[in-house]
Amino acid sequence: MLVKLTKIGNSMGIRLPKSVIKECGFQSDINLSIEQKKVVLTAVNQERIGWSEKIKENGGATLKTQEEWIW
Repeated sequence: MLVKLTKIGNSMGIRLPKSVIKECGFQSDINLSIEQKKVVLTAVNQERIGWSEKIKENGGATLKTQEEWIW
């Protein structure tokens, strides 16, 4: 797929088609890396977002901080 670079302030950017965003599972944050002179975009693993709220909604115990852990 051919896309054009677009000037954004002092930077350059591209627009991702909605179908690409959906297929890749992109949300508001995306990991960007460079591998062998290629730009690689990957979805951020957001599985744990909202866990604390869900636990509280279901009457579960709150998550302990590291200082509260018993070793």
